[in-house]
This record gives sequence, structure tokens and C-alpha cells, in this order.
Amino acid sequence: MTELFTDFLFLLIAVTLFSVIGRWLPIPNPVILTLGGLGLSFIPHFQDIQLDPEIFFIAFLPPLLFADGWQMPIRELIRYKRPIILLVFGLVSFTIFGVGFMVKALIPEVPWAMAFALGAVVSPTDAVAVSAITKKLKIPSRLVAILNGESLLNDATGLVAFRFALLAAAAGAVSVGEISLSFTKLALGGLALGFLIGYLAGKLRDFITYVKGGDAMVEITLSLSTPFLAYLAAVSIDVSAILTVVAAGLYSGWRDPIKMSVETRQKAWAVWEIVIYWLNGLAFLLLGITGPSVINAVSDDFTTTQLILYPILITVVAVGGRILWMYPSAYIPRALSKRIREREERPNPQAIFVVAWAGMRGAVTLAAALSIPLLLPSGEAFPARDIVIYLALGVVTITLIVQGITLEPLIRWFGLEADQSHEEEENMARIAAVSSGLDVLCKHKETLENPVEIESIQELIQEYEHRLDLLESENLDTMQDTRTRICSSQHFHLIALEAERKAIDKLWRQGKLHDDVHRPLQFILDYEESMLTNKSI
Repeated sequence: MTELFTDFLFLLIAVTLFSVIGRWLPIPNPVILTLGGLGLSFIPHFQDIQLDPEIFFIAFLPPLLFADGWQMPIRELIRYKRPIILLVFGLVSFTIFGVGFMVKALIPEVPWAMAFALGAVVSPTDAVAVSAITKKLKIPSRLVAILNGESLLNDATGLVAFRFALLAAAAGAVSVGEISLSFTKLALGGLALGFLIGYLAGKLRDFITYVKGGDAMVEITLSLSTPFLAYLAAVSIDVSAILTVVAAGLYSGWRDPIKMSVETRQKAWAVWEIVIYWLNGLAFLLLGITGPSVINAVSDDFTTTQLILYPILITVVAVGGRILWMYPSAYIPRALSKRIREREERPNPQAIFVVAWAGMRGAVTLAAALSIPLLLPSGEAFPARDIVIYLALGVVTITLIVQGITLEPLIRWFGLEADQSHEEEENMARIAAVSSGLDVLCKHKETLENPVEIESIQELIQEYEHRLDLLESENLDTMQDTRTRICSSQHFHLIALEAERKAIDKLWRQGKLHDDVHRPLQFILDYEESMLTNKSI
């Protein structure tokens, strides 16, 4: 147990160090972590590392999938449902069959079920690797929404198909009718159970808030527990655990921003960010560490040429199939529907190619591949397990390196830029918020009699009126001058805050301030700085 804890701590430190190194290099962080893991694999202690498939699956996938659903904007998912559905059902199926037939052609001894299992496991795309680039470059919001929605839902569809393929491999043969019936049962049952668990978890947190007046630590603990509870509940009643977790995440993502208190909301985001950072970092690090052992497991059955060529060919099929799918799925619905032509702009071919090229594979593919059981129920070795894992890891590695390194230059070359829709919505929201605040202040002023309170609220009313005038101004020069002045003021204010912080830190270091005095003062300064660094008028 001590050794396991030591290994976990060492790997977390390694994730941190490689992430720091990644800041200095023009390479996506998942690539740095994978290469770093490969370097660690040469340390004798890590050469014989063994990952329990079921433990790895439940430890990594529920929180990753729940977080995807929790952070997915429901409005965007609904708005772009047509292209997302075409990707998560049409493209996933296209990838499963394309990769499956290629595997069978290259390695005839691999059972059909395992060939399709590989197609299913490499069909989900990696949201973390893509978002790291899209956030930095600010590409059009439509592309971001489609990529995020696809990543969330194709995790579910790909992994459900993967589970069916494993069942077929274990059973020897399963009819299409049985698959269709089971899929309907598992999918509908999983979605219903997921929404129910999300709803019940929300009600429990509402009850805690009612009884205790809110407790951020308890609520966050329940939030972190929800994906694992959803997964275990689904397994216990034999419905899709993947869809259960995703549905619970979607419901929680719809509920939490409104129901959570300010303190809980701030802390929950911070906690979930660190959890996802750990899980993704460990997953990519383990990808590199397990690479050599996976190669050794298949090296006796395949030549060096085959071990190099096969992952490349599978990747070409997966990536090439994605590109081939993108253009017809973008243009054919438009050609068939007058309504689509009237309501939507003509798709940009360059933007379509960016979406196609952004199909990197990552942590979900890795976790699913490594979750393939070691043995069949009969006690025999699971057929083709090693080669499927090897090919899956090969696809992850190649797409991360090739697409991960080239995606950013490609976006810059095409000249894709963010649209103004989010800025317009933000300005509309700010006007609504400031107007509402101003109305409340004016009504409250009428109830006051104390001259000091009246003077105080009048100053605040004047500030709100000034902000509202600026937000509603159509004079771009005035707005720009105002923003420039605000930025300058913020800059000087930040300098002053840093001086304040150093002063109280110095007193604390000298033992002149108690921790219970220092911490609240530091928190106030940190909060004020976070408010300043947010652009606002």
C-alpha cells in the first residue's frame, strides 16, 4: 500500500513537472506528458507496472465524462444538434466499421468483435487536447460548440459500442436483433437513471442548504461522488454506465450554476479543475509509461515493420474517414433542406477541415483500451487484447503528436477568428444586469430617511447610471477610450494591491500578524484582484 501511494505521489509530481516544461515548448501538453511517460518507462521500477482494467476504467472515466457533461452548455448542444448528432452517431459508426474492416484485413486472426471494439475505442475524440488550442486561438463559437458537443456525446456512443463489442467477443457471437434490443434498454435506462441520480443529488444538496444554510465542502464532496454513484448504480441494475454518468453530468451542469451559492460555485470549479487536471495528466503519463510493455506483449507475434505500419494505417483510416465524413455531412443536409439554406450560413470549407483535423484521441480512448479484461469468463486469455491495446495506443500517440502539433498552425494559416456573438451576448447581459441593479437602488432610495444613507445610495446610483450609459453607447471611440482608461486604472490598482499584499505578508512573516488575521486580509486582496482582472465596465 505504501508503495502504491508513493507511486501515485511520484506520478502527480511528474505530471506537474512535465506540465511546467510544456509551458516553454510550442507543443500541446498531452504530447509532453506522453513523451514524459515514455521517458519514465525506462526507469526499472516502472517497467513492470500493471494496471487493473476495471479499477482503471472506474477511476478515470466516470469523473472525466461527468465533467464533460457538467461543463457542456445545454443551449449550444441544442442549437447545433444536427451537426453534433451526425458526428456522434454517423461518424462513430463510420469509424467503427472502417477501422474494423481495416484491422480484419491487416490481421485476419483478430475476431470481428475485437476488430470493431478497436474501431469503437478510437472513435471518441479528446476534448482536453482540442480545447487547449481552441481557447488560446479563439476560433468561431460554432466550431467550439460542435467540437465540445461531439466530444461529450461520442464518448458515450463510442464506449457503449465498445462494451457491446467486448460482450460479443466474450460470448462468441451476438445477433443484430439482440444488440438492438439490448442497446435500446441500456441507453434509455442509462439516460433515465442518470437524470434521476442528478436530480436526487441536487435535491439532497438543496436539503443540506435548507438545514445548514449551505456547506460548500459537503456540496462539493457530493458533486465529486455523483459520477461514481451513477456509475455503480448503473452497473448494479445492468444499464449503460457511460450514458448514466453523462446524463447525471448534463443535469448537474444545468442545475448547479443557478442553485449553488457563490462560495460553493467558486470552490467547486476550482476543485473540479484540479481533479480533471490530475486525471488527464495521469492518463497521458500512463500512456507513455505502458507503451513499451504493450509493445513487448505483441513483439513476439508481429514483425517490427508490422508494429510500425499497422498503427499508421489504422490512424489514416480513422482520420481519413473523419475528413471524408465531414464534407458530405455539412453540405448534403443543406442541399436537401430549404429551411437549412435559409436559416444557416453556407459552411466554410476551411472551418470544416479544422473540425475534421481536430479529431485527436486521448484519455478516454486510453482508459477504455486498458479496461479490456485480462481473461474471459471461462478463464482463457481475452482474444486479441494486447494487439487491440497496442493499436489504440498507437492511434492516440500519432494523433496527439501529428494533429496536436499541426492544428494550431493550421488554424492560424486559415485565418479563422472568433465571431462577435459572445461579446454581443455579454454586452446585452451586462446592460440587463446593471439596469436591474439600478432599478432596485432607485426603489430602495425612496424608502430611506437617513441623510447619510441617502447620500451613500445616491453615489452608487450615479455609478450605475454611468456604467449603463457606457454600455448602451454606440460611439465606438468613446467605448474604446473608456476601456483604455479602465485598463490603465486596473493596471495601477493591481500595482497598489501587490504592495498591500507584500506589506501584510511581511508582517505575517515577522510574526506580527496571526494566521486568522492574515488569511482573511489576503483573501480580500485576492478577491479584489480577481475582480479587477475580469474585464468589466
